[in-house]
Amino acid sequence: MRVRRVAEKASGSGTGTVDGPGRMNALDRALALLSARGGTPMLVGHVLDFPAGAFTLDEVRGRVAERAPGLDALGVVADAGARSWTRVAPPEAGAHVREERVDGRLAEATDAFLGAPLPARPAPGWDLLMLTCRTEQVRRLCFRIDHAVADGVGTAHLVAALLADEPVAGPYPYVPPGSGRASRAWLRASPFERFPEHETVPPGCGAVPSGAAALAYADVTDGELRAVASRWDAGVNDVYLTAVAGALAAFQRRQTGQVHDLRVVMPMSVRTREARLAPGNAALPAMLRLPCTAAGPRERLEAVVAQTRAHKASGLREGGWRTLLRMPPRFLHRSTERARFRLAASHIGIHGDYRVLGASPIATSVFGLNSPGMLGYFSLTRTATTARLAVVHDRSHTAATDLPALWVKALTELSEHVA
Repeated sequence: MRVRRVAEKASGSGTGTVDGPGRMNALDRALALLSARGGTPMLVGHVLDFPAGAFTLDEVRGRVAERAPGLDALGVVADAGARSWTRVAPPEAGAHVREERVDGRLAEATDAFLGAPLPARPAPGWDLLMLTCRTEQVRRLCFRIDHAVADGVGTAHLVAALLADEPVAGPYPYVPPGSGRASRAWLRASPFERFPEHETVPPGCGAVPSGAAALAYADVTDGELRAVASRWDAGVNDVYLTAVAGALAAFQRRQTGQVHDLRVVMPMSVRTREARLAPGNAALPAMLRLPCTAAGPRERLEAVVAQTRAHKASGLREGGWRTLLRMPPRFLHRSTERARFRLAASHIGIHGDYRVLGASPIATSVFGLNSPGMLGYFSLTRTATTARLAVVHDRSHTAATDLPALWVKALTELSEHVA
């Protein structure tokens, strides 16, 4: 597969509201300010599990050496205060792609990598680690990139372009509507609003954060997830969020016996097909109230569907993105630092026949890292065969490792409940 150097408009192109080639938008510039002021940069992680016998380090390095120079997002950095991307030294496969053998230590090695610093200048801010674990029969590829340079959907497209044998459709592109919509809907549901702590922090999660991330996950077949959605005549995303609400209800009940509805922030992609490989962010944060206190699975699903349908009908995505791009980057930066939301939930589908050097992934996950004050990031990443629910949480909240299993249980309850 040949990779064409991207010269498209920055993220979200096609809406007529974004900067031209080479320029950062307001959200990119805000995220670039985080690390410039001594903070830990926000990152996007993409973990792909393959069978243990898949490819070798030399083969992966060879592919990266061939493809990376043709991908603009892997050769730029976001400088604080700048309006345009800064090109840096071309990526070197030897420095950016490493291997570690971790028999019996797959989880620990993954968590250590998620918290390690990115390559320093003049190298671009991304890296790829191959973890080989014979005890679990897994070869794991762990990719990270500066969030100022790529969001979750952009990262999924980038990694596919970097590694996949043949072009992969990846996440479905955003298709802008034919007419403009008002932006007030997003302002009323903005994640920058202040919320009471009991609406954003699950009971029992008052431990002082350690600052170190841990990854927990559980897999189900994608067919199972789609079957539940079909049974209830609902979208897969609605089913996913309903199960997240059920998992958090069970988690709260187990921790303290008290259950509250909780607000989560959801990134809504506005990345068009033309901008799938362009550097930058093209996702709008929106708030959703998870109905943890609902009487049962049916009531949870009905409450979630009502909110997601209201979001779609309101023009929140279209108008909100235009509004966000007009905001001063320093305001967006301060709002991010203040951590007004503590939980996030994202959903990415990677469509198509995905193979890397002849091997198909067992499962994958895409998630955010190092968001200030974030207690838990729920990530559903779907391939043709597997749906992986990953939870990235602070290591101080050890009970959060149970959340993926609680999500699977909530999904099963929804499946078995009388529609």
